[in-house]
Amino acid sequence: MRTDILDLHEFYRTALGETVQNFISAHLAQAWGDGAGLAMAGFGYANPYLELFPAATRRLALAPGAQGVIRWPAEGRNCASLVGELQWPLPDASLDRILIVHGLEEAPDANRLMREVWRVLADDGRVIIVASHRRGLWSMIDTTPFAAGRPYLKRQLNTLLEGAMFRAVAWSAALYFPPFRARLLLRAAKAWERAGSRVWPGLSGALLVEATKEMMAPVGLVRSARVRAIRPALAAPGLNRASRSGYRQGAERKTSIS
Repeated sequence: MRTDILDLHEFYRTALGETVQNFISAHLAQAWGDGAGLAMAGFGYANPYLELFPAATRRLALAPGAQGVIRWPAEGRNCASLVGELQWPLPDASLDRILIVHGLEEAPDANRLMREVWRVLADDGRVIIVASHRRGLWSMIDTTPFAAGRPYLKRQLNTLLEGAMFRAVAWSAALYFPPFRARLLLRAAKAWERAGSRVWPGLSGALLVEATKEMMAPVGLVRSARVRAIRPALAAPGLNRASRSGYRQGAERKTSIS
């Protein structure tokens, strides 16, 4: 069961959601700049963060079928699509960068998901995962999407990446301020963020890891058969309420990112 697309969309329209977006966006922009010359995709609900990369040659918002999808961007050609959790309608090695936000924690099979990411990434491609931190307050208070699904520890993310033939090259963390909507707390969020990274670095609300592909994959880890590219089923204008209507698709650089 995945968090409904409408709940994710509404969260990022709140003052708390905008604050979250700003802090995470700073790390992503530091890692990938404006995306110039890159073919990129976001999986889960990465829509707000894809806006950071206007110079990318291609930007796709891939939404798990059980979650639902909304049109993105709001103006111009729609680049959002429902996809199968473990089988994306993209050719092998077709993307330079993949961003996973609100996509890993509720995945039915995280290992197979990361193998699909491996398949569609170019040989020199990179992925950034933004995942809820198991030790952080955000995974314990059920008022934001970061409390949904399975939160992760750093070692668990590293094990997941290694098992799917990735190598972590950069780690970072965000969301040290508490997940409350009080205006006073939100005004102090920057101070919390600065203090948290120095005073209690192991208690962030979110972990960010950037990883590259390892090319010496064991036989059978990655499908050898070529996957036929198909035309994605794009979202109609406005919000797609598929998930609420019952639709379910079966089908260390060891320094920080920032």
